[in-house]
Amino acid sequence: MSDIETFGETLPGMMIESVVDPHNVDQLLLHTWNGRATTTSRVEHCGKCYISKKRTDGLVQSVRFARPSSPYGSTPKLVSSLRDLLCGDAHLQPEVGDLLVAFVLATWFSDCMLVAPVLHLFGPNNEVSHVLRLLGCCCRRSVLLGELDLGTLASLPSRLNPTLLINQPALGKRLKRALCASNRRHFCVFRGRTRLDVYGARAFSCDGALVDEHGLRVSLSPAQDPLPILTDAEEEAIAQNIQPGLLRYRMVNYALVHAKRIDCRAFAPEMREEVRSWLAPICDCSELTKTVFEKLLRQSREVDGARFFDPKCLVVEAALSFCHKRDTQHFLVGEVAEKVNALLKGRHEESTMSARGVGSVLSELGIHRERVVQGYKIGLTKAVREQIHQLASAYRVLSVEDGVRRCSFCAERGASSNRIQ
Repeated sequence: MSDIETFGETLPGMMIESVVDPHNVDQLLLHTWNGRATTTSRVEHCGKCYISKKRTDGLVQSVRFARPSSPYGSTPKLVSSLRDLLCGDAHLQPEVGDLLVAFVLATWFSDCMLVAPVLHLFGPNNEVSHVLRLLGCCCRRSVLLGELDLGTLASLPSRLNPTLLINQPALGKRLKRALCASNRRHFCVFRGRTRLDVYGARAFSCDGALVDEHGLRVSLSPAQDPLPILTDAEEEAIAQNIQPGLLRYRMVNYALVHAKRIDCRAFAPEMREEVRSWLAPICDCSELTKTVFEKLLRQSREVDGARFFDPKCLVVEAALSFCHKRDTQHFLVGEVAEKVNALLKGRHEESTMSARGVGSVLSELGIHRERVVQGYKIGLTKAVREQIHQLASAYRVLSVEDGVRRCSFCAERGASSNRIQ
């Protein structure tokens, strides 16, 4: 039977994780959990033999692997230890500390999520750098990066799922696109003929610019007192103290977290997968769940606010208004543009949309139009009315969110929504 090299496996009745050999930090062993923990150089299970992959050349040499797992007591006790470390050493506000604790827990389960957790850190460089170093002591398979390029990313071995802690505010466009595109577990990212297998949690230092990508945004205030000097030996001591408990937390709770269902209906649709990545790994700690939930909900409302100016939402909202005009059998693209610009003006937005731009958005939405003397016309057939109402519900336009049923199609959508809930 040939050996299977791995950094970790989730098998029927057993979990396997690569860990540092306590007697030789340059060597990786396999740590298993099947109700009890064992550390060995070779694991045989279900007719297969597993050995740990080696740290070859490239970025993997800088990845911090945990030592063998040890009991963590309880989730509140583990959370309290992390909170004391992060808040005490970095002089953080309690809410910020809780968000960082949640990020740490989330990194240990990113491999069973659809999207990996992302953290954007804003604040003075000293404070951000200090927090990133502390996160490097706690997060699963962390690596601290002061500068990064695509070649470095390409050196990562497959299925490592590292936590990238990136202290490089001005990322290049190609690198930024690759990091964003690789944040969904099931999608491959290629650069030329090279596959970038870099799915995993990540934290970025940010320079204050607006962040368009998904991820939780956390602001660090300037420290009132000088931050403590964190030596290499102290970093290693922190990691040795905290990571074995976190690894046991992962192994004990993996199946529970993987199967957990989070009610995300209160959140903007584009944030729901992300919300699960943050909340599902928190087991039996309602206080921490509440803090993270409220922060995510505030950010979701900011995302919701952007809908008021999103071209697709505006065009759907304008089209819906024609559906609710009595005896209206069709409308023109130019009329939609007028309505959109009236909505923008009423929301104190200076930008406008042309009829051509509106026509392009209608095409993207799948609403077909025909050429007539006056321009392009959309006939309000029963099918088109139903389509517009479906789009309005999907894009959560304001005139749907108020719950008023203005026509029979509104009533049908409302009844359907109630059945789903």
